[in-house]
Amino acid sequence: MTTVVMSHAVGNMDTWLGGEESRKKVFGNFCSSHRIFKHVEADRVTIVCENVDMVKMQATIDDPETDKAKAASVI
Repeated sequence: MTTVVMSHAVGNMDTWLGGEESRKKVFGNFCSSHRIFKHVEADRVTIVCENVDMVKMQATIDDPETDKAKAASVI
């Protein structure tokens, strides 16, 4: 399977870190596990997803529920 590494800025780190349950739900749609790395000098995170199903990942990205989680700044 595939490993995917994503990195992006977050608006408010405390809000973003508080969204773990939302991330579990979203990422659970397409990967077996994910790890989060918080950048030391910026409000950025890197997420490493293991055993990714790329078709399911694309479907999750296109899902309106994912947009809601993005708008809430938790994924």
